Amino acid sequence: MKRIFVSAIVAILTICGLSAQDVKFGIRGGLNLPNILAGGKNTPLSEGYSSRLAPGWGLFTELQLNSTVSFRFGAEYSGMGGKKDGMQAMPTNRLITEIGSGLGMGMTPEQQMALGGLMMWSGSTPFYYADVKNTAKFDYVMIPLLVQLGRDIRTTPWRVYVNAGPFVSFLLSGKQVSKGTSKMFADPSGTNTLWNVMPDETKHGVAAIFPGIESTLSEPVTYGSQNITGELKSTNIGINGNIGIRYQSNRNYLFLEVGGNYGFRTVQDDATNGSNRIGAASVMLGYAFSLF
Repeated sequence: MKRIFVSAIVAILTICGLSAQDVKFGIRGGLNLPNILAGGKNTPLSEGYSSRLAPGWGLFTELQLNSTVSFRFGAEYSGMGGKKDGMQAMPTNRLITEIGSGLGMGMTPEQQMALGGLMMWSGSTPFYYADVKNTAKFDYVMIPLLVQLGRDIRTTPWRVYVNAGPFVSFLLSGKQVSKGTSKMFADPSGTNTLWNVMPDETKHGVAAIFPGIESTLSEPVTYGSQNITGELKSTNIGINGNIGIRYQSNRNYLFLEVGGNYGFRTVQDDATNGSNRIGAASVMLGYAFSLF
């Protein structure tokens, strides 16, 4: 898909290089209102997100073919993600990874067996619940390719337009930012902690190699940020578009546009914790100018 996208850009540049009436360069920036949308395999981990505010900005080139049609392409930073508040599911595997990484190298066979028992138990309990504020923050570089149709408003300097087209995006980073203090519960009602429901044989083995685990799994803990870049796919493809109005002064213009984008691929690299797609609404201000 990326090869097709690059080939399309090259073809359009070739065509426009032969026939474009005007070439402009511009910058745009503003706010995204992204959200994480259920898609594919849904679990308590992948459901229940709402929108958050995130920045977006980028550079673009517009190639005007005639008085109506132009092409626009560029590169832009796009903040994506979503948020949840209150009692919600959390992935047990991340918790177990933290516990295991704290043990270091050179474990005895007994320690390895105890950790193995903990991992087997976590496999049957893929998520727990905590009462926290949780924000998923994804950072992407997006490369859109848009076909634009515009029309002047009579003889005024105002012009309205619409554009739409595909995009390819590349993941820069992914973080799960959790804020708050909560016990780790085995169910959304908050009746039992993880320690309450862990089998006795697993408790005894794990407590021997990680003495603080009982308080970790039964007492309130303070949550923080986790880097989840490795759990996400490195690329996405989708469609985006905008409706805008601009004020033209000589061969330059200021513009305001509202639009949105939607990714076709699920963002998780592994569907164990569910699968989601991402999208965003946006409001952007910008300026474009001609060098020629």
